[in-house]
Amino acid sequence: MVVPNLTVADLLAISPELRRETIEHCRTQRIPTPTSVVSASLTNSTPPHIEHATPLRELKVTLNGIHAELGLLDEGSEIVVIREDIWRKTQAPRNEQIRMRMQTANGGAQDMGGCVEMLEIDVEGIKTWAHAYVVPDAPYRLLLGRPWQRLVKLSKEETNDQVLITIRDP
Repeated sequence: MVVPNLTVADLLAISPELRRETIEHCRTQRIPTPTSVVSASLTNSTPPHIEHATPLRELKVTLNGIHAELGLLDEGSEIVVIREDIWRKTQAPRNEQIRMRMQTANGGAQDMGGCVEMLEIDVEGIKTWAHAYVVPDAPYRLLLGRPWQRLVKLSKEETNDQVLITIRDP
């Protein structure tokens, strides 16, 4: 039976049983851990191997079809950043009207000299793009931050000896 103009809110308002069931399905529930797993981890006296440091993750890219570069994957960066000397090698135009002051990881601030809009970033034949802010000096050459990672739906799978990075064609 079809009832026109009947909303979910209307159904929940007239049916206490349906409302209770909906609330129960939406409630956060604690799922108990099997006791065999808990007891196994408690009896294991060997501590896990914890590394003191791990290398940064870099990706080979071609910028604007003419310059090969390593892009640093930074999940903590809200922007894509390119060092000025690398930007010059791409021969891409820079929009100096778009300016920003970047908060650095060490708590300082740095002015950026414009934005390279729609910078082409090719990863093994997959063409992607980003708005890259230009900085005069940085310890990295190209920082691939969250905007680019979201565009390509980047995912990482880490094992003991390698990292598998997957990107999708936008």
